Amino acid sequence: MFHISKYSQYSKTFFLVIMVLDTLCLYLAFDFSFWKNFNAFGEPVGAYSSFYAIWVLLWIIISLFSNQYNTNTLKRVYKIIQSTGKIVLIHILFIFVYLLVTPQYFEINYLIDAYFFSTLITIGAKVLLLYAYRLISNKQENKVNYIIVGYTSTARKLLKSLEPNKKFGHQFYGFFDDAFLNESDVVGKFSEIEKFCKENNINQIYFASSIDSVLMAKLTKYANNNYIRFAVVHDLITLPYKEVETSVFNNVPIVSGRNFSSSNKASLVDMKRLINSFRV
Repeated sequence: MFHISKYSQYSKTFFLVIMVLDTLCLYLAFDFSFWKNFNAFGEPVGAYSSFYAIWVLLWIIISLFSNQYNTNTLKRVYKIIQSTGKIVLIHILFIFVYLLVTPQYFEINYLIDAYFFSTLITIGAKVLLLYAYRLISNKQENKVNYIIVGYTSTARKLLKSLEPNKKFGHQFYGFFDDAFLNESDVVGKFSEIEKFCKENNINQIYFASSIDSVLMAKLTKYANNNYIRFAVVHDLITLPYKEVETSVFNNVPIVSGRNFSSSNKASLVDMKRLINSFRV
């Protein structure tokens, strides 16, 4: 049977944490704006409860549709700033339209301050979260020491994609492949993997030698017995998609590019197209 599809760069917990963080940051932004303009603190939601709800809901929807909750986006300070800037620009457009079609009046200074504090606080909170995550990830007990079995082109592409994670405690110890022992980053033969893992406290193995099912079975058993995470890498990593979704059909993994199904409502498709027009 099919399992629920998951995007490789997301998790339900991550979504929840970031959305709650955004909601709290926007509340603080409204609070500071209200205090600056009306010399009152702790009353923005009571005074503008419906507008605050629309503000937050619109912010989160734009973030989701423009792919700003991608974990890769939140691993770089400049990407956090860039993505937040995009959200603010699109948000201003929708709020402007909302104020045109609804009989409401807001002081322009209040709106400017609301955007200023929303931008400042959300960026600041995510940058602090980023550095806290780096600090925790680089603790010795949380580090990921990994090797790659097989010196294929896919394995080398995998290493290149994993290299940015060095800042988050990911340490590469080398390739293992009997046929490429002369390569500088190949540290040993297949038969030496278990000894190497024990001596270097390896806790992650990527298996990219697709032709050796016997070796894969042996290493899978070894990894399970020694609490080592074991992952099989196929040539599917070369798919021309930046984002993919995975599903499993009777233990057969299926990887596809992230696309919207034809059953999506036209309004959602139109919103996606509009947001894409703001992308660089």
